[in-house]
Amino acid sequence: MKLKKFKVNVFFFVILFLIFTIKFDFFLNIYIILKNNNDARMISNYGYCYPKGYGFIQEMSSKYNLKDYNINTNNKMNLPTSNIFNFSFKKKKSLYEILINFKSEDLNIIKKKFKVIESQQKCHLIKYIND
Repeated sequence: MKLKKFKVNVFFFVILFLIFTIKFDFFLNIYIILKNNNDARMISNYGYCYPKGYGFIQEMSSKYNLKDYNINTNNKMNLPTSNIFNFSFKKKKSLYEILINFKSEDLNIIKKKFKVIESQQKCHLIKYIND
């Protein structure tokens, strides 16, 4: 009797395990983790420019050697801030700012004087000019 009960319990747990692995795409997720590096997975989730600009932020940070600075980001869409992608309490504040999902015409709403350093798609790296 105990052996039959044990077999039923094992069978039940195996079926339950298979259902959960299929439901949550366990094997596909493991494949994606093994196939892609961290940056590729972050860009596929947060986008190069749209919606959160992870790829653009990382590219500008490395291209202009801004890894020692906290670069403020401003997203025109109502999304959580993208500052977390490169923020650290040990870094210095920067005169640079990254604008995400801003059209070129939308840059006129900024009150301070600035210079556009680089623009790709709807993402812009700007530097504020101190007077």
